[in-house]
Amino acid sequence: MRTLRNLLFLVLLLLCQSAWAAKGTLLFVPLDNRPVCFDYTVQTMEAAGWEVKTPPREFIASEKSQGEPEKMLDWLEQNATDAIGIVASSDALIYGGLVASRTHEIPLEVLQERAQRLLDFRSNYGGQKHVYLFATIMRSPKASSAPVEPAYYKEWGPKLFRLGALEDKRELKLLKSKEAKELAALREEIPSEISTDLYTRRKHNIMTTELLLHGVESGDFDYFLIGRDDTAPFSQAHREARSMEILVSELPKERIRFFAGADQLGLVLLTRAAKRLQYELPLVNTTYAAGVGGQTVPSYEDDTVAESAKQHIFAAGAFPVRLRKHADLVLAVNTPKNGKTLEASNAVNNYKVPAETKNFVSKVARLSEHYPVALADVKFGNGADNALVKALFDKGLAYKLAAYGGWNTAGNSLGFALAQGLLSDEYAPGAQKVLLEQRYLDDWAYQANVRMQTYTQLIWPNYWPNSGLEGEQLTGAEAFIAREMVKVAEPYLGQSVHAYRYSLPWKRMFEVQISKK
Repeated sequence: MRTLRNLLFLVLLLLCQSAWAAKGTLLFVPLDNRPVCFDYTVQTMEAAGWEVKTPPREFIASEKSQGEPEKMLDWLEQNATDAIGIVASSDALIYGGLVASRTHEIPLEVLQERAQRLLDFRSNYGGQKHVYLFATIMRSPKASSAPVEPAYYKEWGPKLFRLGALEDKRELKLLKSKEAKELAALREEIPSEISTDLYTRRKHNIMTTELLLHGVESGDFDYFLIGRDDTAPFSQAHREARSMEILVSELPKERIRFFAGADQLGLVLLTRAAKRLQYELPLVNTTYAAGVGGQTVPSYEDDTVAESAKQHIFAAGAFPVRLRKHADLVLAVNTPKNGKTLEASNAVNNYKVPAETKNFVSKVARLSEHYPVALADVKFGNGADNALVKALFDKGLAYKLAAYGGWNTAGNSLGFALAQGLLSDEYAPGAQKVLLEQRYLDDWAYQANVRMQTYTQLIWPNYWPNSGLEGEQLTGAEAFIAREMVKVAEPYLGQSVHAYRYSLPWKRMFEVQISKK
């Protein structure tokens, strides 16, 4: 009996040592240096006890410069021996970043040489380390302009989007006779040099991603995550995604996933790395607000929220379960009752709490008594649901959540909330409150409220640009935002609002950086 007890003790000791040893250094190459892709992601992992090493900031894509793929590849190879896991953006390492993937003029042979370096990385430098890669399918925006798209998008963006949508419908045999005439007219109207530039780049990007798929089959990567960036149900991006889906379906599901979103992918894969290195497989149960719920197809995406949630759970190193009693985490998803996701800036996003929101918050309150709850707020696009946030604070639930996310597309919000929720039981004391405060300040106070106030009260009356703010414009916008953030958030978050600074790191209104003073 004593021998058995000693054996059990040794087994437990080894398990504890393995779990402790799994906390170590992760190499991370972000998509670019936007706060959600870089700062917030690294901060989350560090709060969970991991050391995260990233390339020097001057190598990473910023608001004023493309990334340096060759230098980042060199850095990755030189630092491989210092880490137990690697998570990297192939868009950064091949094109220079997300924006560069849409605007580059890099020859195909150079793109494929860089892709080959990634395929060779494990055999040359990675050894038995966990290697995770994430990529994106080039988006099809309805409207955009330089510098985040080629310059011609300012004039031709809507027509290019419509062209892709009609081509998609044609291939699906859903094109009506009137639409067929419209398609023919668009093909004739759009200058050939523009369509050639656009489709050549898209073709080269797809060919390069297809080359990386070989790394999944051969085991060069432990996991490959492909995101569909801003993909409408009918669009050029959706058209390309259908072709990619066929290739992905032939590969082992335990090594690859393909779903909507881009900016959340780094944190999702870092979470997977953390769970795998600690030999953990968390079980996640998902629940939705009343109405259409999981069958909602959100704006900017081409799949249901339920499918997106399932795929995110697998990608983050967890497993979805139907029986809640088995769950380690509940993912609660706030969806619109009618299944239509409007913009957070819409007037209907007010502070009057409807019955379905009251019921959803009551459900979250009951669940939080027994389970960690990560709340993905996807009722609106590009910002939080004001009524939901009000109800969370009124009911004293805001800081009882394991995580909250409601900042951009549904996939962005869902992936961030899920990942932070899965890591929440590892956070250092006080870290969870700070991470929640950041999300409320960013996703709710700024995205759903202060951003539009800044547009209507400062940017537009002064004929300032939405992006490319410089000098007095940037200083004035940041000062205005700081004042309005206090007005909006202090009644809910109290004095904590004053502990943060609010800046526009990409000199545009689309995102704000929330950082401790």
